Amino acid sequence: MSESTGPKSVSHRLSAVERRRLLVAAALRVMRRDGVSAATTRAICAEAGMPHGAFHYCFHGKKDLYAALLATEVEVDLDELWAGIEPGASAEESIRMLLLAYWTAIEAAPDAQLVLYELGDLALRDPELQDLAQWEQRVAVEKATEAVSRLAAESGFILPRDPRAVAELVTSTLDGVARAWLRHRDDERARATLTDLAGLLAATTTTPTR
Repeated sequence: MSESTGPKSVSHRLSAVERRRLLVAAALRVMRRDGVSAATTRAICAEAGMPHGAFHYCFHGKKDLYAALLATEVEVDLDELWAGIEPGASAEESIRMLLLAYWTAIEAAPDAQLVLYELGDLALRDPELQDLAQWEQRVAVEKATEAVSRLAAESGFILPRDPRAVAELVTSTLDGVARAWLRHRDDERARATLTDLAGLLAATTTTPTR
């Protein structure tokens, strides 16, 4: 998701979709800078350079905004990920490159990742928001399943379990590595853990006999 450079007057000619995008970007900036609790509807609109009423024009409420923010974590372009995977690479190298492609986005924006975790934890504590946390997890696993399935098909190896089971393992590990990295901020340590995961997964794959 792209962000505008900061608060300024916004044209009344913007579409509802563009206003919504700008408000989501403004909310993320406020949360990254001041924390989730500081992101009132008034603060978000001020950051976006819009009148206060613009928020309720674009969102049904805070839950709708939180859903849009959490969606930024699961918006993954598989074609972009595949750009870094070399044709003919081994199973271990292909898996490693895929994991690190996911990881690069997390590593590049730690403040945004903190906000997403804070929102996710908030959703778990609030009965009215718990379905958001469940949705986020479900979509993340579905995206990972798609990636794992494509990787196996294009690289020509057979997974030890069905793609969704492998995707569950991968998403849980990525989540754990990201949370640990936010504490220690050791890039090499995080990447080494993902490289180890790639090796473990690759060791359980087989190549079909011809």
